Amino acid sequence: MKYLPLLAAVLALAGCAKSTEKKAELAVQDFVRNRASDAKHYYPGKFRSQPYTRRDSLLYLAQMAEINGLPAPPAPTAADTARIGLLIYHDYRDQTPDGILVRDSGEYVVSPTGQVRLLIAESVRRRRLAR
Repeated sequence: MKYLPLLAAVLALAGCAKSTEKKAELAVQDFVRNRASDAKHYYPGKFRSQPYTRRDSLLYLAQMAEINGLPAPPAPTAADTARIGLLIYHDYRDQTPDGILVRDSGEYVVSPTGQVRLLIAESVRRRRLAR
């Protein structure tokens, strides 16, 4: 019984910890806000996330190499399923200096260390590969 208050405190602190997905969303918000025309006019919208693996990364690099006419990286193997981050889809609104409200979205990979990398959107890659 004397450990009950300690256990309650530990559980309360654990409940306050941010999830990996929430941390990734916050990292993407900071990334976009720092690149917006004016940080105070960035209005975050929805987020979706999914695991991002080494295989996903190699497939992305292969598509980018094909689009740019460069040699392809090595093909992914069955062992390339290690998770290397989170793929975050994010839509947001931004306001230009002359007051025009713009809706935009992006695809970002957030590493476990919190580093954010902007990807070329899948829809854009597909269009460029279809040419």
